[in-house]
Amino acid sequence: MTSHQGEHSYLAKTFGLRGTTALVTGSTRGIGLAIARALASAGANVIVHGRRFSEAESVAASMSRATAVAADLADPLEVARLVDRVLDWDAPLDILVNNAGVEIGARVETMEPNDLHRTLEVNLAAPLALVRGLLPALRRSPAASIINVSSIHETVPSWGNTAYAASKAALAMATKTLAIELGPEGIRVNAIAPGAIATDINALVIKEIGDENFRDWIPLRRVGVPEEIGPAAVFLASTGARYMTGATLVIDGGYAHHLVRYRHSDHS
Repeated sequence: MTSHQGEHSYLAKTFGLRGTTALVTGSTRGIGLAIARALASAGANVIVHGRRFSEAESVAASMSRATAVAADLADPLEVARLVDRVLDWDAPLDILVNNAGVEIGARVETMEPNDLHRTLEVNLAAPLALVRGLLPALRRSPAASIINVSSIHETVPSWGNTAYAASKAALAMATKTLAIELGPEGIRVNAIAPGAIATDINALVIKEIGDENFRDWIPLRRVGVPEEIGPAAVFLASTGARYMTGATLVIDGGYAHHLVRYRHSDHS
C-alpha cells in the first residue's frame, strides 16, 4: 500500500459514514439540504424531512439510499407521528440533525403571539421532542451523534428578532445540557452555529442590507453558502469527532467577532 493509499484509507475510515442512518430535519432546501447531501456523499443513508412530502420525496429521489418523511414541526402531534414513523423501522438511528427552523423578524411590540409560538415550537420544542422520542433508536447505534443547527444569534443579539435569537440561545444551552445527560450512554450532542448564509430564509435581509455591507462586516469579505456547512456536519457525525460533545462549531467567516451591529427594518 502506498502512502497516498494509506492516507485515503485513514480518511475514509475516520470521516466516512457508510452504513449509518441520518435524519435531517428541514432538508429540502438551504442548509438542511446541503447537510443531507454531504452526509449522503460520506455514505450515510439519509432520511430527508420536509413540511410537504412531495418536496421531501423529490430531494430523496436525487440521492442514493435516501427516504422521505414529512411533518410540520410546529405541530406536536405531527412531531409525534414522525417519531413513530422512524421507530417503526426498528433500526438504529446514528445521526439526528435538528436543522429545521423558522425566523419571523419582528420587534417585540409588533410580534404576533402565533409567531412567537411557532418560532419556539419549531426551533426549540421540536428538537427536544425528537431527541426524547428517538432515544430508543439512537441507543441502538454504537456511536450516535445529535447535531443541532443553531445560529451566531445564540450569542449575538439580532435587532428586531428577539424570538429567533432567544430560541437559538435556548437551543445552545439545550445542546450543552443534553451532552451532559446523554454522554454516559455514548451519545454525543454538538451544535453548528452558521452566520450569514445565502439561503431562501435570509434572502430578504441580505438583499436589504446589501452584499457590500456584509463584505465590510465579515472578515472573510463575503456571505457564506450552504455547502460550507455540510462538511462540518459530516465531521461532527464521524469518529473524527468521537471525543467532542457539548461543543458548538461557529461557521460565519468571522462575522460574530465584528463589533458593529446592523439595524434593519421590521420585516413583520
